[in-house]
Amino acid sequence: MSGPAQRQAPQPASPAFPRRGQLARRRARRTDAAVALSLRLTLASRILVWVAGLGALALFGKNGAYIAVFDPAHLSEPFHSGLANELIAPAARWDSVWYLSIAHLGYYSHQSTAFFPLYPLLIHLCAALFGSAILCGALISLGAMGVGLALLYRLVALDLGEREARMTVALLALFPSSFFLSAVYTESLFLALSVGAIYCARLDRWAWAGLLGALAAASRSTGVLIAIPLALIYLYGPREHARARIVGSWSEPRHRPGRSLLWLGLVPLGTLAYLAYLAISHIDPLTPFRAENLYWQRQFAGLFGAVRDAVEALPGDVRGVWTGNSYPWGRQDPLTIADHCLIDFGFLAFALVGLAACWRRVPFAYLAYTLALLAEALSYPVQTDALISFPRYLLVMFPIFIGWAALLAPRRKLAIGVLALSALGLACLSGLWSMWEWVA
Repeated sequence: MSGPAQRQAPQPASPAFPRRGQLARRRARRTDAAVALSLRLTLASRILVWVAGLGALALFGKNGAYIAVFDPAHLSEPFHSGLANELIAPAARWDSVWYLSIAHLGYYSHQSTAFFPLYPLLIHLCAALFGSAILCGALISLGAMGVGLALLYRLVALDLGEREARMTVALLALFPSSFFLSAVYTESLFLALSVGAIYCARLDRWAWAGLLGALAAASRSTGVLIAIPLALIYLYGPREHARARIVGSWSEPRHRPGRSLLWLGLVPLGTLAYLAYLAISHIDPLTPFRAENLYWQRQFAGLFGAVRDAVEALPGDVRGVWTGNSYPWGRQDPLTIADHCLIDFGFLAFALVGLAACWRRVPFAYLAYTLALLAEALSYPVQTDALISFPRYLLVMFPIFIGWAALLAPRRKLAIGVLALSALGLACLSGLWSMWEWVA
């Protein structure tokens, strides 16, 4: 038997391995939690959207005046069965017709070039394999919604914590305009790509960040703005696997540029590839940016000019709703112009509170990205409603939802109340949308 002197003292484990193992286990738990919660929220919120939409259709029917003007080819009703067309109704209205038309015909008019190519291209490829363009579009959006929520959960958990991550994805999934996330629109695809690019940047996976950023830039006109947070994260952080250096000024980069910075050059290529395609097709490459003014009466009113116009119109809108003396939005539409303006103003108030709550709670790169998106969305008003479509644009400004989550997560009763009101708003707007009434 060996004596005490002959026994070897236990060697301490290398500190790197436990930390690495703990980090891997923590990420695995976050992935499982993110996927599970995202699937539950996607399923629950879409059941609400479909039940509310189909219920409104059964009770009130469709606005045939809008269908005749905006969908004369009945692309939103492609099936021979009336029941099948009713069941797909909550997935395809308004701009869905543009995406379905481009998927069928390509860019057939200057007006159609305002809709960037990635999403209709995916619909076209999927429909070539499986048949129905409208079903493919809805499934692409639904899948992108689940992926986007899971990635957003992981990103927020990385920056703030699990509690805030759960609240962020719940707020987004039940947001009153979130029916667009499962509709034949680009919102869910862009959300998944933009959040994915930023999440990869946080983990120093710059090739993936650049590639996802390029795809985001090919999916909508504002997509190239994803280069802003990616560049700020690269230079100033936070970066998971790069050590920041001590600097003498807040404006001095905390990370030295390296060869990996070149991957961010992929981002503008998504937009440039589309413009090059238009040039090859003998279409002016600037047409997508002029179309908003030419066909949708959006004119530049100065930086955040839409906010000024909305505030100036607010007293008249309140008076119009209070007295019932306001013009109807359109034929057979139950809401007036003043109703729409006040609803959109409420969404603006939500955005401003969430933006203020982001201060010192989220990385500056996220805040700068949100300001850039807001500047683009709020600088081109329409005369009848300065904030038109803003409830939809708000869906991809995910840092605003992070700000609200940071406010609500410690206040459980208030959070439950906000989520309940949000779900009620989602049911109401889903019903109007399914009836072919204008929402956003």
